[in-house]
Amino acid sequence: MVDIREERRAAGLSQSQLARAAGVPQPNLSAYENGRRIPSPEVLERIKRALAVRP
Repeated sequence: MVDIREERRAAGLSQSQLARAAGVPQPNLSAYENGRRIPSPEVLERIKRALAVRP
C-alpha cells in the first residue's frame, strides 16, 4: 500500500495541494494519512496519479 504522507512529502506538496490535485477534500486526505479512513480504490488511484506513483 502507498504511504500517502510519505509520498506527498517526497513530492514536496502540502495536504491542500495534493487534495486539490487529486480532487478530494483536504480533511479526507488528512484522515487517509492518519489512518482514520481508508480511501476507496478510485480515490487512491486519483491520489497516486496526482503523486505520479506507479500502481
